[in-house]
Amino acid sequence: MYLLDKDRLELGDIILIKSESRISQMVRRLTGSQFSHAILYVGVSSIIDSDGYGVQSNNLQRLLIEKEDDVVVLRVKDESKKDLIIKAEYFARQKIGTEYSTDEAKIATISKELEAKEPNRQFCTRFIAQAYDSAGIKLVENPAYCVPEEILNSTELKVVENPLRPVSVKEIEFANSENPLAKQREIHNSIFKKARELSGQDIQTFEQINELIIQRPEIDTELTKFVTESGYLTMMEDDIEKNPWHYNAEKMIEYYKNPEIIVDTAISFASTEEKSRERLNMTIYSLVQLDKLYPREYFKMEIKLYRKLIKFSFQRQTEALKVLKYYKKTMPNAITTVLT
Repeated sequence: MYLLDKDRLELGDIILIKSESRISQMVRRLTGSQFSHAILYVGVSSIIDSDGYGVQSNNLQRLLIEKEDDVVVLRVKDESKKDLIIKAEYFARQKIGTEYSTDEAKIATISKELEAKEPNRQFCTRFIAQAYDSAGIKLVENPAYCVPEEILNSTELKVVENPLRPVSVKEIEFANSENPLAKQREIHNSIFKKARELSGQDIQTFEQINELIIQRPEIDTELTKFVTESGYLTMMEDDIEKNPWHYNAEKMIEYYKNPEIIVDTAISFASTEEKSRERLNMTIYSLVQLDKLYPREYFKMEIKLYRKLIKFSFQRQTEALKVLKYYKKTMPNAITTVLT
């Protein structure tokens, strides 16, 4: 059993995977592909893909790989295009929550010359191809309808060597444990459903909710109340309750026990939280500007939430640095670069 090695991955890497499940075998047979699913790596141990639940984010540590040939990682060949990839990441994050379309995925196996019949829906390869297309990088002939084999054979991409690492028993336990992002997905979907009910529009993303709140101020109060009562604002507190070792140095050491796993976990938090806060601050800035132009309860609620998330991010980083300082004497080579 393996995990993808985050130290071998870069922002925008494309992960193609397969398994022995019936669905994977069927997809490969129908599409004539070696792989059945496509995933985008967006950094900070996070991945985004489009499956039966729609476009969703997940933790790289939950993506268990059974065999080495079950996965291939692809990366843009042209170094001069690397700066464009942040646009693909932006596209991907804006699409979180978008519903999956089985019908559109089926069309991709038949024709490559059609415009999307349901442009506000996604499936895995369309999601990847359109994310890159939004950044000015054309991976396939038709980003609206493509299959895994076309992405695998894209002349824009190269294979990343040795992307896997062996997995520990503790990591397998974590990968198979209850996923808080599943609860997050349920809450997000309930919010989009409510927005659709209130507006009569095909709302699929939070960006579209922002536009809706601007256009329809009369539903601002009702939608804000629904979001507040949905649990959306307290998901982080739920995570602290279920995973206190991510927010407390002593509990992290006690929980993981193995020094190598403890240090690796602490390094992950210590080295990635700053980027997470950069993204959160960008979101806050956008929301503040919207609220200045179009004062809404909804925007104020979102601003307050994201400021709270920044505080929790600082807490994770601070506690992780405490762990690394504790282990600095026994594992100096592994942590020096993080502490300097």
